[in-house]
Amino acid sequence: MEDFQSRFRETLRRRLYPNASLHLKEIAGAIGRSENTVTRWWRGETRITAEDLHRIAQVLARRGDRQFLQDVFADLLPVGTSAGGIEESVLAFARAVLAEAGQSSRVGRDSNVWFTADGLLAVAPLGHADYVRRVLRLPEGAGDLAAYAMRVLGWIAITDRADGVVVIRHDGRRVAPLAAERICEWLDDCADRIPQVRRAIHMEGRWIEAHHPEARAAAAAIAKVAFIVRIPRRAWIINPLPLDSITDARLADLLRTHYQAPDKLVHAAADMGAFTTSNVFGVSGDDVISHHIGTSLGFDPSTFEGLNVLSRPDTDYALMVQARVLRTRREGANYNELIGTIDDRNVRYLNLAMPEPGPMGRVLTSSVVLEIERIAA
Repeated sequence: MEDFQSRFRETLRRRLYPNASLHLKEIAGAIGRSENTVTRWWRGETRITAEDLHRIAQVLARRGDRQFLQDVFADLLPVGTSAGGIEESVLAFARAVLAEAGQSSRVGRDSNVWFTADGLLAVAPLGHADYVRRVLRLPEGAGDLAAYAMRVLGWIAITDRADGVVVIRHDGRRVAPLAAERICEWLDDCADRIPQVRRAIHMEGRWIEAHHPEARAAAAAIAKVAFIVRIPRRAWIINPLPLDSITDARLADLLRTHYQAPDKLVHAAADMGAFTTSNVFGVSGDDVISHHIGTSLGFDPSTFEGLNVLSRPDTDYALMVQARVLRTRREGANYNELIGTIDDRNVRYLNLAMPEPGPMGRVLTSSVVLEIERIAA
C-alpha cells in the first residue's frame, strides 16, 4: 500500500489543530506514547504499528469521530465494515496491510539516514558520503566523508537494510548527544521489526564491529556511549609484572591450579569463590566472548554475558580486554597492573590472566582492585 503514509498524514492532519481542537500531544498522552514518537509516525520517519493505529482510532472514536480508519484505508477495508466497526477484524486487517506495506517498501532496497548533531533525521538517498558532501559543500575526493561527519561532528549513520538488519556507524570518541537521543528513540520505535543490529565504531582510522541481538540492546549501548565520550578518559597503561610477584592469596591459589591442573582452572575458581572477581572468556579466531562477568566488579552481567566483548559501549576498554585475552591464548599466563578508565570510573587493578589447555580452551582473568574513582560527567 504505497500511499498509506500520505493518507495517514492527511487523515490525521484534518483532525488536528488548527483544523480541529485536538493536538498531537493529546493523542500521544492518550495512547501512552511520546509526542516525538507520534510526530515521527506522522512525518513518515518511523512506521506506525497496527496496534497504535487502532489506539488512535479508539481515541478519536471516544470523541465522536468513528471515520478515521475508513479515511486512512479508503476502499481497502473489508466489505461491510461499518463506520463504528473498530473491531478485532479491522485490527487484523490493519496488521496485514501495514506488514505488507512495510515489506513491499523495502524489497531490494537499503535506506540510508543520518542523525545529525542537532537531532534531525536526514535522509541520504544517494548514500551517507553524498549527503555529507552536499550539505557541508566538500569537494569530490575529499576522503572518507562519512567518517569525517562522525569524527568531527558526532553524527550517527544508519543503513536500514532490505533484509531487516540495521547497520549503525558512529565514532568511538565523539557522539553528539542529540543524535544519540534521537537514534535511541528511533530504535525503540522500530524494535519490533529489527531482528538484529550491527554497530560499527570508528577508532583511530579503523572500524570495530559489534553485534546486538535486538534493537533495544543497541539503543542502550549507544546511550552509554554518548555518556562515556563526554568524560575525560585515561589511556590504558599495562604494566607487566612477574608471576612470582603475586602476593594475593586467591590469585596465588588460581595460579597454582593453573600449573597443576589447568583443565580444572575454571571449576576450581568457582569452588574457591573467585567468580566474584573473575571473568571467563571464550575465544574463536579473533572473537572474544564473555561467558562470565565477576559479580562484584560493578558490571551488569546480563548486558555482557554471551556477547562479544566489542559489543560493550566502552570501546577503548573492550579493545584492551580483547587484546589481553588473545595474547593470553597465544602466550600463556600473565600478570599485570592495569590503569585506565572503564565507563565512568578511573581504575587501577592487578590482573592475572590464564588459559585453559586445548584449542577450545577458555581464558580466566581474576582481578584485585587497588583504586576506583567515579568521574563526574
